[in-house]
Amino acid sequence: VNLANAGIGSASHLCGLIFQSEIKAEMTTVPYKGTAPAIADLLGGQVDLLCDQTTNTTSQIEAKKVKAYAVTTPKRLSTPALKDIPTLDESGLKNFQVTIWHGLYAPKGTPAPVLKKLNDALKVALKDADFIRKQEGLGAVVVNDKRVEPAEHKKFVQAEVARFGPVIKAAGAYAD
Repeated sequence: VNLANAGIGSASHLCGLIFQSEIKAEMTTVPYKGTAPAIADLLGGQVDLLCDQTTNTTSQIEAKKVKAYAVTTPKRLSTPALKDIPTLDESGLKNFQVTIWHGLYAPKGTPAPVLKKLNDALKVALKDADFIRKQEGLGAVVVNDKRVEPAEHKKFVQAEVARFGPVIKAAGAYAD
């Protein structure tokens, strides 16, 4: 089985590594330079599977060009094209969760007032109904909780690094 990913060290790659580890199967990992060429080869039949974020794949799922077997979120997604797709937990792979998240970052030494202004603007954007609707239409879940605060986001990122670190090390994978 050939398992495509969006590149070494990408969330897509980590998802595939965790999936292989959990099901105790070895697959041929096929790294790409981004999601677009990975999806192209999935559509063309050059690879068998792709673990990637819904924001990249929902349109292909809606068009019935690819089949989604499961989502890696804690619960099913509400997006019409994805609402009937079970979670991996429902499919029998208990406690398997890989979710994609994004952060807003500034260079070290950025003045506190600038950081506050950026964070305030982010909070406004994350409450925008049109933004939320568009993101949810792609299968994304817009988070507007304490993780939006810089200190909490830092803790969240540290927890994710601790969570994925052993997987990366065990696989001998690295991010450039």
